[in-house]
Amino acid sequence: MASQQPGNITQAYTEGEPLPKRRRVALACSACRARKSKCDGRRPSCSACTSLAIECQYEPSDSSTNLLVRKEYLSELTQRLKNVESVLQRHDDLLTGHLSSCAANREEVSATTRIGDHPSISTVGQVQDGIHLDTLNVEDPGSDDTKTDGLAIEFVDKPTPAFYGDSSTILFTPPYKENNSSECNAAPESREQSPPVMESPRNMPISPMTLPSEREMDTLLSTYFNAYNSLFPFLHEPTFRETYNECKASGFVKARRDWLGVLNMIFAMATHIDQTAEASAKHRFRRSYVFFQRAVSLCSELSMRTVSLSIVHYLLLAALYLQGTQRPIQTWTVHGMLVRTAMALGLHSEQSAQELHPVQQEIRRRTWLTIYCLDKIQSVTCGRPPAIPDEYIVVKMPSPWATTVQTTQRQLSDVDIHTAFLDATVRLHQIVGRSIATQYGQNLGLPGQDMDDSTAIQAASAMRQELRRWSSSLPPYLSLYDPEYSLSESEDTDSDRLRGILTLRYHFANILIHRPLLCTTLRYLTMRGPPVGSPLPYRIQLALAEAHECIRSAEKTIEIVHAVVSAPNPSYTKLDVWFFTLFHVFNSALVVLGRSVLDQHGVYIDHNATQDPVQGPLNQAVEVLDKLDRDNRLAYNCAKFIRRFSQPQSGQG
Repeated sequence: MASQQPGNITQAYTEGEPLPKRRRVALACSACRARKSKCDGRRPSCSACTSLAIECQYEPSDSSTNLLVRKEYLSELTQRLKNVESVLQRHDDLLTGHLSSCAANREEVSATTRIGDHPSISTVGQVQDGIHLDTLNVEDPGSDDTKTDGLAIEFVDKPTPAFYGDSSTILFTPPYKENNSSECNAAPESREQSPPVMESPRNMPISPMTLPSEREMDTLLSTYFNAYNSLFPFLHEPTFRETYNECKASGFVKARRDWLGVLNMIFAMATHIDQTAEASAKHRFRRSYVFFQRAVSLCSELSMRTVSLSIVHYLLLAALYLQGTQRPIQTWTVHGMLVRTAMALGLHSEQSAQELHPVQQEIRRRTWLTIYCLDKIQSVTCGRPPAIPDEYIVVKMPSPWATTVQTTQRQLSDVDIHTAFLDATVRLHQIVGRSIATQYGQNLGLPGQDMDDSTAIQAASAMRQELRRWSSSLPPYLSLYDPEYSLSESEDTDSDRLRGILTLRYHFANILIHRPLLCTTLRYLTMRGPPVGSPLPYRIQLALAEAHECIRSAEKTIEIVHAVVSAPNPSYTKLDVWFFTLFHVFNSALVVLGRSVLDQHGVYIDHNATQDPVQGPLNQAVEVLDKLDRDNRLAYNCAKFIRRFSQPQSGQG
């Protein structure tokens, strides 16, 4: 019989062995069951249905309760179940973290908790792939942003990881702290409680796509262009207002994201510096911070992947705004991004703008020169190396806007005065840059880089000659005020205001140039401790003679600002923006405190003085800081510092 079977069956077994059992399938298709034929159970179509070209369907019957299931199918179901469980676990952890964060926020609102007051990690959830942390409860490593301000004015004795070099205000204060150590910790304060620190309004909802009313926007634009753009006129007002009016007419539908960021940053700056309103500094900051955050939401991520002139203006305005806040680290970081972005756009090169409209060329040129001035300010106040070497200033100096058409000489002066002011400001900061390079070693902090006394005296003399040449080159409508002239008697015009600001900046540069020699004298007196009245070494006498220039500029700075703020009807528009004025006054007060150390050692006594030569200027400085702004934490801290370290002098008087 075996020989009569087909060949494939003959090969399946040998004679004498049992026939293999037919493999049963768990479920036959409907067509095979209807035909009562064998079904191999293949999916999606069995072999029989495929050969007959008919539809193959598997329909389990009600009686099929103990069907055989493939092992692979069970493994797939098990894996899918694990995946679902993992997703549910993650969802549960996220929900738990969210609810705990909401509870933490409610506690912060009720207790007005400041940033950094929360504990370390408190919520940790175990998930399938690792550990989920509640991000709001992760401990902040800490920052210096509440210890110093944007101009690096410091009021705490704790060490900081941030570097502050020789030209910084922070490094200039230790001699006074050491000389008045007994008064540092026990000086009682009779003033009211310190006003709240300038905190970020964390609980205020901020929508980046929200703008104020048209009336408020128009007012803020006018405030900015009248109060601040005249000091650093890098924005072309007619061009900017033309774009603004076009966007306003279309409902800001087609406004570019980076341009909206610049607009909000202008609103932030205008709100922050506007002292003509009755609002306190705290209220102005909270309002301005809303605009600042909107600008950041619009341009922060964009600035990391896009290079444009609007992005540069956004970063420049952000850096200028942050100088009036308690965020020195953020100010320095934004400034670094600003310099790199400006270089990436080619603002340092005239060649990169050859094909552009003359107005666009001038905007780029003025923007780069403003960044250079800001870089020198940051380098001096923080005591860090400048990001823009003087050799990189190869663009032309600012010139009048190409679109300006004048018919009278009076109109020409009104327009050119701001261009001439920017030109004078840039040239003054070039002198500041050379002082940083020659007298402060570029703030590199190298050991043993201090020059000897004779070299330091020669360097100060050379820099003073440069400063005087700069002063003599100013046009008549920007000439510096005479020492006996009172700024409070001047007219409230652009020319008088800019003359006053240039005068204060001149004294700031003069203080910077001669401060190393004042420090040399102070170090000798505090470290050597010679007897009072004993003759000084000749080199110290020469250094002291140069230090007199520093002290006179400091006293004149305080006198100028005091005359304005103590007038019957003070006009703050005659001064620089409040945080620059605050810095000039506080920096000058530190120099006067240095003079107090000289007086204590009997080496600087003015017999012709009608009042206490030290306590008089210090009292004026405190009065200036009290009247400069209302409810201003920075001004309060500066006044408190001066009061504390001037107490020994008041006790002697």
